[in-house]
Amino acid sequence: MLTIEEREQLEELDMYGIEDLFLSECDSWFSADIACCDLCVDDFLKAWPSAGNAIDFQSNVMDIDHFYESTILRDCYTPEDYLKFMQLVNCPSCGEQLKGGFYPYELPFKPVDSFEDILNELMEIAHKSPFVMLKHEFAESVFQAIQELAENAVPIEITQPLYRARAASQITEVAPKEFDVTPKAFASEGRYNHSGLPAFYLGSDMRTCYEEMRRVPCYMAEICINQPVKTLDLTASHENHEQHSDMLDTMVYSALVSAKHDDEGQYKPQYLFSRFVADCAKYAGFDAIKYPSTRTIAGCFNLVFLNQNFSLGNACELLNVKRYPDEN
Repeated sequence: MLTIEEREQLEELDMYGIEDLFLSECDSWFSADIACCDLCVDDFLKAWPSAGNAIDFQSNVMDIDHFYESTILRDCYTPEDYLKFMQLVNCPSCGEQLKGGFYPYELPFKPVDSFEDILNELMEIAHKSPFVMLKHEFAESVFQAIQELAENAVPIEITQPLYRARAASQITEVAPKEFDVTPKAFASEGRYNHSGLPAFYLGSDMRTCYEEMRRVPCYMAEICINQPVKTLDLTASHENHEQHSDMLDTMVYSALVSAKHDDEGQYKPQYLFSRFVADCAKYAGFDAIKYPSTRTIAGCFNLVFLNQNFSLGNACELLNVKRYPDEN
């Protein structure tokens, strides 16, 4: 890292303004700013896990040497001068000198200001004193937003079939009861439910369910919903509730709600805020929450029923059961 004096001296020698030129070329090529670099990509994906599934994030990764060869930078600097003046270009995410690879990428919404600081505050509280998290200013704003959304939401029909998976190794007899809501005595803590308070989790398709089950062989139940559902839809926030879309998208696509569970047994701090969201939705009168899958491509989703009036034989009809993947 350059000292202030060294940086000033180098800037005086730079005739073209390499930092502005580099960022301008990046925007021209990718229509995106630099999200992170090789040094901080792991931290970026930890904060924004959904970005890892984005095709443009995966495909846009660029090396500074290749970028030089392919842009106007080559006409302005010799290779030696380019490497020298690149000491003036820092990663906007971590602040370190940009070396090696960088990731041009724009989140598909405007994140809440200073959200990564907010995320760090909330995660620290989650590990030390979990229920105090719910007094945080951001949590209070989420509660108020869900209350407002509930006032204008109306039940709508779900026309597509949904799916529920069970690990094949856990089923001795393929019967409808195996795909119903988990009994309270066996309900463990989930992304949107507390231990002992079961919720009815369904997926948009069999592949999504399979990925959520960590790719173990499954039986898949195809289920039809026969009653309109008042749903808190977190998959298309701007379309459904423009006023709060940036805040809700920030929440949904960040580690607050979409962090992958690392199979740490009963310790699941990743689920604390999402369970708070479920409590807010239930309190506001929503029947269900629709949310993006953290393990599949964009467009796939999960639906969790919070209203216990939705179960097999009660507004939900079991159509058929299939083995997945197909053994044939």
